[in-house]
Amino acid sequence: MSAAESILIIEDDLATRLLIRSVLARHGYRLLEAGDGQEGLEVFAREQPDLVLMDVMMPRLDGFTTCSTLRGCEPIPGTPVIMLTASDSDSDVEKAFEAGATDFITKPINWPLLVARVRYALRARRTSRELVTTRLRQEYAQKIARMGFWAWQADSGQLEWSADLAELTGVRSEQVDSLPALLEQVHPDDRKRLALAMDVARSDRSRLDQEIRLLAPDDAVCVLHLVAAHHPAQGRAELFEGAFQELTQVRETEQMVQHMALHDTLTGLPNRKLFLRLLESAIERARQNGNGVAMILFDINRLGRINDALGMQAGDQLLGRIASSLRQVLPLDTNIARLDSDEFAVFVHHNDLMRVHAKTEAVLARAAQPISIGDEQLFVSMTAGIALFPEHAGSAEELVQAAQDARQSARLQAKPLAIAKPVSANKAVELKLEFALRAALDDHFQQFHLVYQPQIRLSDNRIVGVEALIRWEHPEIGLVAPPRFIPIMEELGLINALGEWILRSACQQLRRWQDAGIHLQMSVNISPRQFQDSALSEILGDAVAQAGIRPADLKLEITESIAMQDPQGTVELLRQWRERGYQIAIDDFGVGYSSLEYLLRFPLDAIKIDRTFIKDIVESPSDRAIVRAVTVMAQSMGLTTIAEGVETQRQQDYLDAIGINQVQGFLFGKPMRAEALARFHAAHYTQLQAGGAGHPSGQCLAEPLA
Repeated sequence: MSAAESILIIEDDLATRLLIRSVLARHGYRLLEAGDGQEGLEVFAREQPDLVLMDVMMPRLDGFTTCSTLRGCEPIPGTPVIMLTASDSDSDVEKAFEAGATDFITKPINWPLLVARVRYALRARRTSRELVTTRLRQEYAQKIARMGFWAWQADSGQLEWSADLAELTGVRSEQVDSLPALLEQVHPDDRKRLALAMDVARSDRSRLDQEIRLLAPDDAVCVLHLVAAHHPAQGRAELFEGAFQELTQVRETEQMVQHMALHDTLTGLPNRKLFLRLLESAIERARQNGNGVAMILFDINRLGRINDALGMQAGDQLLGRIASSLRQVLPLDTNIARLDSDEFAVFVHHNDLMRVHAKTEAVLARAAQPISIGDEQLFVSMTAGIALFPEHAGSAEELVQAAQDARQSARLQAKPLAIAKPVSANKAVELKLEFALRAALDDHFQQFHLVYQPQIRLSDNRIVGVEALIRWEHPEIGLVAPPRFIPIMEELGLINALGEWILRSACQQLRRWQDAGIHLQMSVNISPRQFQDSALSEILGDAVAQAGIRPADLKLEITESIAMQDPQGTVELLRQWRERGYQIAIDDFGVGYSSLEYLLRFPLDAIKIDRTFIKDIVESPSDRAIVRAVTVMAQSMGLTTIAEGVETQRQQDYLDAIGINQVQGFLFGKPMRAEALARFHAAHYTQLQAGGAGHPSGQCLAEPLA
């Protein structure tokens, strides 16, 4: 009981009123008094007491009328009213409750009973107000979070929605009162995924958790997050109940924040952070595929003097015009960025120095043309530095530095452009590797072997596939890393022979695993030269047939750079492969933002997210936003998402929360030979049967042996 609780005594008999006051005062209540009903209403309106004790028979206004009037004007409904009556007839009791009384006590008053009734009524009032306050807070929180509630009768397909649906989305509940009606209202790209998820939830009575786009009035699209769980009620055994949340503004804000974090606000071009990420990914792919990367750094001469003479606004306009000019004069596959106030950088996926040099000269010539800013006509010049991978640097940071050094060298020599100096290399070693590679091929690939890195399904921590990776172990040189010999084989035109050997060896190994009861999907990388080989489809079919496996057991991985060399031809070839049953994956996805719209047209089964987005996902909100965006896109297309390069438990936890399907990396297992993978598989199936929780440190669960 609170000492501040107040009780209003409405009693025309002064002696009775004083007795009540004397009894209740000993219990610490704050007491108010009124001599009749009219005065009682005035005191009630002024003081708003916590409880009212009221006599029935009073002059001017009796207790029944006073109680009824009081109920119509109380600011917070539910004030306890205890009627005091000398009659205990059923009619009087019924009349008291009809007037709004909470309880009644007959006279002469039983004082211990009165104290107990008052204490009980006040306790009930406190509980009631706490419930009301909690409900109001929940409603307020629900409104702030833009949430509502829904229910799904899975056997009939009927849906029920709270009134918040229409308020939040503009879609009336009667428009989506059944599963077919809801699917009709959902964005076409999300319908298949939602229907499948609901079918799985109904069959397994499992939790439903889906984010969809809802078609709203006036061609608007609302992002809606649906969550529901099986919650059977009497007569409704297939009932699912849950909540929905309208997330359109949240997703738009995420996209805006992601864009702002990775783009220059003035020109809209990628900033240094995104450019280095894209460049590092391009270099990684070049290492694997034997391609080159060319980078050019442009610096505007005398930008500071232009700002001093004409003002910062004119300088900003100039930067915008130069950015637009770069977009127009450079090829579509060129990645353009603004690194600093007066620095622009570009890179392309090749190392044809003559072509790069010619295109750089064209950009410099275009920049030398007069530019009109307001009433002024400006003559601007730029200085450029060119750097190539692998000739001039081995990483993104090093390549930028090499280009900056080349630009500085051009300035010192009063030239418009310069080329970076080659990195030191032992040519004798490279020549020895070339001879050794030719000998290894003549030796029927005896020096080569495949290793396999497991791919893990996050939903149950099981091994569902492996990626086949090539290794070369020379009898004298020892183990040679793929980035050292793959570019040489590309240059010598030997990569197709090695690629065919990898493909046939992987298929044969998959057959041996299947015979041993290990059923996995085999991922094989297709090199750029392989992809351009007109005989590749025939080689694929022959390799699968000789091994006696299904095309569906094979996942063919190509990179975005391969796909975009001939988009129309790529679409047609991938469609043929899909029709024959092969699985198709885009490798290292996430860096080809310029080709994203076209990539959506490719017939795919999986997207492998580039390791550069995984490396800093724990510390970088922008990386998480990018991976989440790719995941949502993949889900809407019905694609599997695979994250590469997972090395820590925290990375896995974030990826699991974002919704990634599969992961691959050192956390779960390094690339290993076939025999080691079979032991790894068996050990973790045993651990699964024993109730083990899975990794860490490469300890994950595998599919059972047949």
